[in-house]
Amino acid sequence: MLGLGKWKFTVATRFYSGDAFLIVGEKDGAYDLRTELASGKKPDFRFNKLRVEGNTLAGMAQHSLLQGHSIPFSVTFEDGAANGFLDVPMVGMIKLINGEKVG
Repeated sequence: MLGLGKWKFTVATRFYSGDAFLIVGEKDGAYDLRTELASGKKPDFRFNKLRVEGNTLAGMAQHSLLQGHSIPFSVTFEDGAANGFLDVPMVGMIKLINGEKVG
């Protein structure tokens, strides 16, 4: 499976700036994705419709504050690094940059 482990990204939005983590796991043969902020807070993202395209893991996410909206996301893993985005309605493109595996 692509990108297994805990990845630290730099995130800068009007709501949050700092480190954010994407935990890519496996559960019953499927991807299990979770998010966490440096403060330990765990944003309420649920990921689905996951697919792998080459070295990219992509799909859709939902968040409890955006009922009825799907959030496209994509993360590309390459040479021990990762970069990606979440395209959040009413917020815009959130870039996940400088991703490094930390666990």
